[in-house]
Amino acid sequence: MKCFFSLLLILFVAGACETFEVPEPEGVEDFEIKGLTLDNFPFIDCSTSTSPLRDMVMYSLLGISWKWGLDVVSGSQYAVWFDLPKGMEIGSDEHKAFTNRIHELDGYSGSHGAYVNLIDGVCDVIIDSRDISRNEKEYAMEKNVTVVTKPIAWDALVFIVHPDNPVKTLTTKQIRQIYTGEITNWKELGGEDHEIHPYTRDPDSGSQEKMETLVMGGQKMKEWPEMMGNTMLSPYVSVEMDPYGIAYTPFYFCERMVRDLRNVRVLAIDGVYPTAETLLNEVRGQKNGYPFYSHIYAAVRDSQRKNSHPGQIYTWLSTPKAKDIIDESGYIALRNL
Repeated sequence: MKCFFSLLLILFVAGACETFEVPEPEGVEDFEIKGLTLDNFPFIDCSTSTSPLRDMVMYSLLGISWKWGLDVVSGSQYAVWFDLPKGMEIGSDEHKAFTNRIHELDGYSGSHGAYVNLIDGVCDVIIDSRDISRNEKEYAMEKNVTVVTKPIAWDALVFIVHPDNPVKTLTTKQIRQIYTGEITNWKELGGEDHEIHPYTRDPDSGSQEKMETLVMGGQKMKEWPEMMGNTMLSPYVSVEMDPYGIAYTPFYFCERMVRDLRNVRVLAIDGVYPTAETLLNEVRGQKNGYPFYSHIYAAVRDSQRKNSHPGQIYTWLSTPKAKDIIDESGYIALRNL
């Protein structure tokens, strides 16, 4: 009997923690959000790599124009910048209030931080590079919060090396063997006779979650504490300075946010170079597909799914207009293929 009740508890916990795409209400094609203003706009948190999409969503819903430009703070990536409304005088009280409010809304906490903030009620909606993790589900249960998630776009995980590395392509098996420690020398892969330095990301990062679920196929990665990076730019800085390094990073972050600002080279996997076209080939089950594709997710607390601006934004993210913005951002919106 004790075992029976233990099994019931396990099933209850698993069911309570489960998140899945909830069917959108009928008429989502014509769904519009009414009454949104800059003053009442909900805080949409996000991961680093989804911050341009979050900004474009926010600016679009507020009727603010935007443009891509260099992130002047870091100088190491591109970002989306808002334009001032026409007629707004720089330095005026109106200008100060406008920019202060925008800056309140455009911060981001990273993949893990965004989910924690959603559970804690610090933010209202999130656009994240991954689905909610097991640890975050458990934390939500402790807080008696139900989180609803859905995929809204495609991304991928890509591998980068130093430009001087002669290796141009690796197989999925070889990538796994590098990160399990079975292959330790570039000579085994057609490169120089030198030890491989496999760089990794911190455990709660979206990149690490994608690496473990998309690439490793259940195989345990060897730990290299001295080669763990804590920021999105860590793989680029590490590989740029290390001719014998290899690292992984989201395709979108590499193609749209880093671009030509870092001196690294992207590898082909199984002979296929990652592009939007080869990513979709894999999604469609066609030939010449890049294997490591993933989803971008939206999430909201279930208690706010109805009759609230956060819930309306969550629903709106599945509309044709939202999908157009997703495509414009550089991600690939989920559509019927």
